[in-house]
Amino acid sequence: MCRIISNYTVFICIFLTIAGCENAKKTTSNSTYSSGSTSTASKGGTAKTTTSSDKKVVVTPSTPVVEANLAPGMERDILSLVNDYRKSKKLAPLQSNAAMEYQARRHSMDMGTHRIPFGHQGLTFRIKYIFDKVPGATTVGENVAYGNLSAQAVVSGWIKSPEHRKNMEGNFKYTGIGVTRNMQNQLYFTQIFAK
Repeated sequence: MCRIISNYTVFICIFLTIAGCENAKKTTSNSTYSSGSTSTASKGGTAKTTTSSDKKVVVTPSTPVVEANLAPGMERDILSLVNDYRKSKKLAPLQSNAAMEYQARRHSMDMGTHRIPFGHQGLTFRIKYIFDKVPGATTVGENVAYGNLSAQAVVSGWIKSPEHRKNMEGNFKYTGIGVTRNMQNQLYFTQIFAK
């Protein structure tokens, strides 16, 4: 990302490297107030690898970029609520992972500041990053949401949605959660899951 500030004019360029995810087997999404997506990829010598030349994509916001702040207290509340839900289903608690948290926060910040639209844009990049940073990771899932929601409300909304619930109940070990509140008091949520 490059930011050039000159005479109160802000030019923002976001360069995303879009590389094909290794042997992506499944991607689903659902577009309600929040959206869930699961992508399974296999790493290893026997997996078919899709190769493509890296493409540089310049993304410029259609609306002015606004400022946003992280909400780490709400992130902790969401992790606690998700793990309480998993415990009620006799599932192991998710462990917070710093690399995944970084990606979740970055994605929420990009949505909250309108650098990218709400949704799963850049998921392929996040999957590749997680495969590189989380040893043994082979599956990644992602839930996103936005709105003036409490931690309880966003987790309840995900539980009521079959696709989001599938991620929450998945055979995952690690998670990263990112919550951003922008200057318009809108909240953007991202939870990434991996195993």
